Amino acid sequence: MQPDVQILTGIAGSGKTDRLLDEYRRTLQEGLKQHAPGKTLWISPTVRSRKQVLDQLLSPEMPVCFAPHVFTFEAFAETILQSLDQPVQTLPEISKRYLLRSIVDDLIAAGQIQYFSSIAGTSGFLDLISHFISELKREEIWPEQFSEACARLKMDSRQKDQELALIYDRYQVALHEMRRYDSEGRFWSARTALQEGMWGPFGQFDLIVLDGFADFTHTQYEILELLAARTSRLLISLPLENELRRQDLFAKSVVARQVLERRLPKTIQIVACERNEPASSRSQICEALFDNPREMKPSKAAEHIKVLAVAGQRNELEVLAVEVKQLLLQGVHPEEISLVFRSTLEYGDLIHETLSAAGIPYFLGQEQEFSRFPVIRAIFAFLQIELDNWSFDSLMSILDSNYFSPDWPEFKSGTAVRSLSRILRQLKIDSGKTDILNALEKECRKAAELHARYPDQPKRQAILEEVESAYQLAKRLSSETQRLRGKELFVTWIDVLTSLANEFGLPKAWSNEDARTEALDQRDQLVWERFQKLLFHAVSEVDQIEQFHQREAAPQDLITFRSLLLDLLEQQTLALQTEEAGRIQVLDASQLRNLSVPYLLVGGLSEASFPRSHREDCLYSEKDRGELNEYGLSLKRHANQQQEEMLLFYEVMTRFTKQLILSYPAISSTGQPLFASPYLSALIDLYEPGAIAVRQVGELNPLPRRDQAMSTRDIRILAIDELKRNQPGLFLQILDEPGFQATARNILGAAEMAVARFEQEGFTEYEGVMVSAASRQAICERFPQDYEFSTTQLELYLACPFQFFAQNVLGIEVPEPPELRTNFLQRGIHVHSILTRLYEQLSAEGDNAQLYVADQIEPLFLELLEKRVSDSDVESKLQQVLLSIEKQILEDWGGLFAEQSETYGQLFEELWDSVPAIVGREVPFGKVPGEPDPSQRQYQHLTLGTGSRETRIRGQIDRIDVGTVNGQKYFNIIDYKTGRSVPSSSEIRSGKKLQLALYLIAARRLEMIDADAEPFHLGYWKIQESGFVMPLKSARKKLLEPISAEDLEILEVTLEGLVPHLAAFIRSGFFPVQVDEKIAHLDQAFQSVCRVSQVESYRDRLGKQIDLLQFADSDPDSSAEQTQAT
Repeated sequence: MQPDVQILTGIAGSGKTDRLLDEYRRTLQEGLKQHAPGKTLWISPTVRSRKQVLDQLLSPEMPVCFAPHVFTFEAFAETILQSLDQPVQTLPEISKRYLLRSIVDDLIAAGQIQYFSSIAGTSGFLDLISHFISELKREEIWPEQFSEACARLKMDSRQKDQELALIYDRYQVALHEMRRYDSEGRFWSARTALQEGMWGPFGQFDLIVLDGFADFTHTQYEILELLAARTSRLLISLPLENELRRQDLFAKSVVARQVLERRLPKTIQIVACERNEPASSRSQICEALFDNPREMKPSKAAEHIKVLAVAGQRNELEVLAVEVKQLLLQGVHPEEISLVFRSTLEYGDLIHETLSAAGIPYFLGQEQEFSRFPVIRAIFAFLQIELDNWSFDSLMSILDSNYFSPDWPEFKSGTAVRSLSRILRQLKIDSGKTDILNALEKECRKAAELHARYPDQPKRQAILEEVESAYQLAKRLSSETQRLRGKELFVTWIDVLTSLANEFGLPKAWSNEDARTEALDQRDQLVWERFQKLLFHAVSEVDQIEQFHQREAAPQDLITFRSLLLDLLEQQTLALQTEEAGRIQVLDASQLRNLSVPYLLVGGLSEASFPRSHREDCLYSEKDRGELNEYGLSLKRHANQQQEEMLLFYEVMTRFTKQLILSYPAISSTGQPLFASPYLSALIDLYEPGAIAVRQVGELNPLPRRDQAMSTRDIRILAIDELKRNQPGLFLQILDEPGFQATARNILGAAEMAVARFEQEGFTEYEGVMVSAASRQAICERFPQDYEFSTTQLELYLACPFQFFAQNVLGIEVPEPPELRTNFLQRGIHVHSILTRLYEQLSAEGDNAQLYVADQIEPLFLELLEKRVSDSDVESKLQQVLLSIEKQILEDWGGLFAEQSETYGQLFEELWDSVPAIVGREVPFGKVPGEPDPSQRQYQHLTLGTGSRETRIRGQIDRIDVGTVNGQKYFNIIDYKTGRSVPSSSEIRSGKKLQLALYLIAARRLEMIDADAEPFHLGYWKIQESGFVMPLKSARKKLLEPISAEDLEILEVTLEGLVPHLAAFIRSGFFPVQVDEKIAHLDQAFQSVCRVSQVESYRDRLGKQIDLLQFADSDPDSSAEQTQAT
């Protein structure tokens, strides 16, 4: 008996689905009356469309339905396969990738991969092969068919074709012998079972319906033939015009109808479904989209369509969220709203961030890849530590992570991590596990020796504890990661990975009870649990595949295991949300097929979304595919892709029933203009000009309009804006909300700060001025009356008071990078130490003349350099290379210094009665940090000012030379400089650079030289350039004369007033945000906390500046008040 086969054709909205539903209900009801349910079958294209059919089946006439038998094609095939006596098992994607990887690896080992040899071991090649095999199998192109077609190609690619066919053949053989099927092979196996009469739970059908399809695969057509022979009636709907005008749009359906007419019984009846509803904006899209513009009649009706051009992707989501929220406030049920994008992945976390902030309940239809979740990235970072050989960055990325919280005594609640970071930075070791452990062990020994030598110094005890803490943590980490250094089976590696994650305290990351992070904690826990299940599933699948190969699994090293695991996890996804009820749906465009959506919002309609640009196939060009199709294959062509893009857009645009809102980002994230999709332009042209006005909405200005406020953030911003315009109502209202009160208080504090910063004259408490009594008291306790300031501190305060505050009050240190680079500070320390020892040895011989003999200075310098800069502490070859370069530079400096010394000696031998005698080397005064030199006399601090303004100064003078001129004693104060720049005479006289002047005063007042000795000059010894430089030397006089009495008086008076003045400013808590650009070198690290760049814009207008060098007749409080009143 021939079945009654009907093909229902019609455009979107022509009632095909409704007509099919009526027929299906009628047949179901007849089955219930005859007590024989289950003789119907409905096949939908997607799970979502299947669910909608089930929701629409029930009616007042049929309130109950038994065995409705509504399936997707995949679910139908799966049902057949699971009913077999010996069920064929599915091959999950993770198993497919491992099987392909094992096949490719075997072929590589056998030398059978030549053409793809350079990429065969990569994950990208696995993607390429997997997608190509899937394409071939969708059209049921067998390996031998592929090989035969390739053999007939007239091109030089035989090696490539053979390798692809070989991989495909091995893959198919493996599936057959393992009795497994992949997602494409599911239909093959189901078709074969049906051909053999194995219909499982299905008997003879009264009615079979296929709705929502535009075409079918080769195997699906064969299944349709079998279904047609099994039923009394077969109804198939196709989106197709009854009078074909839009051939490109409906090209797939045209081909599908032709194939169906050829394959199915000859009694096929074509049923034309026509629209019977009045003209509307939706009907115009259904009937005219992509029609010939010359033949299309524009419609006046566009009342249900809105098009928005939005400034930027983020603004676009916010605008769409406002539209959704307005619908919800109007009483629209959330399940009636769908928010659709071409791909939700392109919007990333913006969807969650925006909709959650707006309080919109949503369901994200697209599952998320495992690799995007932080907890998964942390797990792979655990492995990366070992692969990177403990590079500083990979090490600290884990140790500093909240996913690392082990129950180790060595962890010390995280303080050991900070210790390890500081020690590695100091040691300049940025990688190398062995180097790190050896260096830490050496540092422990050194610290223990120094602590034993100086047991009464608390600093030595603290250093020892810190180094030991770092070393113990590193040793424990090395011990726990020991298993990562060998070779293990895949199953063992999985156990190592999970146990390592637990050992590192990963689960503790979501075990806290902080309500602020509860949602993120729940997500992390869910992802970790699903990931573990996926790993255990992978172990089972890998074991079965290895058994198929009849071989024992080979042990793998860590890098191989990690690479394999990344391969297996490629495209593995999970759904974070399972409940759709009471939520709007956020879907990809492809998930909207055959759905009916009352309120449809489609975003991201830029020219890059529709149509998608064609990606050239890297295996076979468009021309090659055309030739292969001529030889019997059916590969997809680029022209087909354009037709599919048009059909997808058409299917999306015709899904709404009540309202359609379309949007696209008109401006990119970089501020460049973007254009709408040409398909969107085609849709707008369906209506008369002006019927659909593209509304420009969403500005780069973050201030929302009242009608757009949708989140607590928007309300907060609006409240502040209205408050500034003397409209306090909204702000007062949020003050009464418990959730807003803390925020409101912060806002009021911020407003107070803004007034002080941008409207009040002079420096305020928000620009470095401490005003509270508690703060001032803390500052005074930090710098008590007996505190000794260094010259470096005072110069820093003059240059940038705020950086002084950050470093010397708050104790913020700029961490040194761990990587090896030139340490200019350490270089200067080396030079100072070598020169001190050099002159000690030369002076011990008793003859001043030899202090200035280049032939004696240079070899001694090199000898001391060799002792000072030793290779014994070097841990790596790179350090050895850099050290040899550093030594070469210092050796060159030794030669320069010898020549400079000889020149200096000759100069002063002519000026003085004899060459200068060196009476002071590294002369300390006050409590200088570091170990005291027992060979040096310890001078007390220098005191400037009297009474309450008394200020103590400490320092260390590099060198003091003395000599006589006609019996009068003179001395030089010398400061060694290993850099290139030195202060000018004006900077020294004004007090901006006060180091040398303070050294001069200290030398005289502390009696470092004879009381009757007069200063000859202050100078810097530029070691790498010109030698001894005297900034205060008169440029007008040819002969070098002692420093003038006028300059001496200026220096004495200036420093006697300036230093106590600066100290008083510091003790009063006055740290204005200003920088003397001529002398300051503000560390870039402090730019993030210093507002000097902001202050610059209104400095002159509000008088936010002060000359710190003006000290006469002023005290700190009055000066600070003066800056506020200027």
